[in-house]
Amino acid sequence: MKNKDFFFQQYDKINWANQEDTKLNTSVYNYILDKILIKSSGKLFEIGSGIGFFIRMLKEKFGNNLEIEGCEPSKKSYDYYMQNKGKQSNVKIYLETFQNVKTSNKFDFITAIYVFPHFVEEDLELIAKKVNSMRNNKGKLILVVSNEEYLRNKLKTKKDLFIEQNTVEFKDKKYKEYLHYVEIPGMGTVIDYDREEKYYEDLFEANGLKLVKKDNLKSDEYVCTVFIFEKK
Repeated sequence: MKNKDFFFQQYDKINWANQEDTKLNTSVYNYILDKILIKSSGKLFEIGSGIGFFIRMLKEKFGNNLEIEGCEPSKKSYDYYMQNKGKQSNVKIYLETFQNVKTSNKFDFITAIYVFPHFVEEDLELIAKKVNSMRNNKGKLILVVSNEEYLRNKLKTKKDLFIEQNTVEFKDKKYKEYLHYVEIPGMGTVIDYDREEKYYEDLFEANGLKLVKKDNLKSDEYVCTVFIFEKK
């Protein structure tokens, strides 16, 4: 399955607004707020802003000290944000895919929380280059994906979630890629790509970013991996 539009259009079919009630991903957001951003000021770009749940947490902690931009390609999620949170100061959200965003700002932090599994493989190197070009000299990328070992075990025990296995080739190396269903509590089911974690390390290493920290984090009923990259 290589229909790149499908991977964000599918979010129009689930009730993502229920995140307000389920508080899904709150532990991931708190980890980023407390362990990475800490007493942050400057500029942050969020790839895949959804309904603005993380933006609200950022504003509650940092107020106008943090200037925020982001993008959200799902019109349903974007409209929800604009209707409920759209008057926040120092926040600008683009109704665009990340690939189509045009901004002249350079950012201290770029976050990608569970969004890289929605990008098709042929776009990933261009996306990595764009991430690097949007950072300021000390800017960091915070990447969150499902933990590789956790997800492999889940696909073995819940075989109905598995769709297909592919191979990703990058710089003469091969990595496993799994297409699978993801059941989002209280919201619905989507389809994601899961790739070997080493692939992301090598992808960003080849595009100007080195891995400086990597943590496993239990989030709700999931286990995720948090990567922090900065300039080589």
